[in-house]
Amino acid sequence: MRIAYLCADFGIPILGHKGASVHVRELVTALTAEGHEVRVFSPNPSGSNHLAAALHAVSPDGLAETCRRLLRRALPGARPLDKEVRELAFNLTFYRSVRNELRSWRPDAVYERYSLFNLAGVALARRSGVPHLLEVNAPLRLERAHTKGLALERIAGHVERRVFGSADAVLTVTAALHRYVLDHGGHAARTRVLQNAVDVERFGRGRTDRQAARARWGLGADEFVIGFAGSLKPWHGTETLLDAFGLLHGRVPGVRLLMVGEGPMGDTLRAHVADRGLASAVTFTGSVDHAEMPGLLASMDVGVAPYFDAPNFYFSPLKIYEYMAAGLPVVASDAGDIGGLVRDGETGLLCSPGDPLSLSSALHCLIEAPRLRAALSVAARAEAQRHTWRENARVVAKLAADPPVLY
Repeated sequence: MRIAYLCADFGIPILGHKGASVHVRELVTALTAEGHEVRVFSPNPSGSNHLAAALHAVSPDGLAETCRRLLRRALPGARPLDKEVRELAFNLTFYRSVRNELRSWRPDAVYERYSLFNLAGVALARRSGVPHLLEVNAPLRLERAHTKGLALERIAGHVERRVFGSADAVLTVTAALHRYVLDHGGHAARTRVLQNAVDVERFGRGRTDRQAARARWGLGADEFVIGFAGSLKPWHGTETLLDAFGLLHGRVPGVRLLMVGEGPMGDTLRAHVADRGLASAVTFTGSVDHAEMPGLLASMDVGVAPYFDAPNFYFSPLKIYEYMAAGLPVVASDAGDIGGLVRDGETGLLCSPGDPLSLSSALHCLIEAPRLRAALSVAARAEAQRHTWRENARVVAKLAADPPVLY
């Protein structure tokens, strides 16, 4: 099967380090491994990671950038309006560029990662006469309005309803997003939850790199290493993690914290560590290629996902799946769908979101209970084997070959 994978989001570097970037590459890799031919189309091909498919860069230069520049000149300080106009105008650029590629290649399906203001995927699928599958990873309209402001929210809402209602199949990564799609124009018969996943074999192999990874980052062979992997963003609860680690550090000798990743909170967190006198016990790796993650996780004794809670918590953290595939005991916030994956006392431990004392207590419990750690390690890896990218790829291919029918 030939699958055109569309990602029109300027903020997702296909070869980059973001979780969204990893998600794109892992699904594409799995589809390719299942024997499908995939071509990826994106305005942002940047990054240093590998993609197991042809990557076509669609430049935003031209109409989209011209509209943005003209608006900035006419209305200085027009942000976020100038960005939104650029995204709207990019529909035409993206449509024309991809259409020209599809004329000779002739895909069997169009698979699109939902992007704000983007209608090109629907139009391309309809013009090609093939099914349109839409992957929804976040309520982008609400997220943008809350974090950056959204001048054209009404237009964004119309586009959202059109895309949700027109897609032949909509795949959401959590139950909260499933509800969101149905509340905003999606059809129940065409919408289903397809959770995130992991390459279990690759992360399992990383366990052989434990000592090498520890040596690289200055971690002692006998130290107990608490690990976090991901973007250093406010809602990831990294400040809560540092507070919890501060509570542990004073009473548990030989405990270390390894922070893998980078993000807008990086400088704040490093200053927090210095102010607390924890610099010798906390290591920040900065950005790393995803290929290094199996070895880094192998250097840890426990993986942490300390998310804040929020109404309609919609995240499906890739880090948890990767922790579990690496055989790490997991401590995670009891928020959203996380409790279905990390079942307290069975496949990991849950703590209260945003509560350093609750997180510290759960971590201390694991430090003091090696048998519990061993049991949770086995259970975590078994759970991870139920969530593989290859299985997700099979679901996608099946839907593309036989999309749901509305009656």
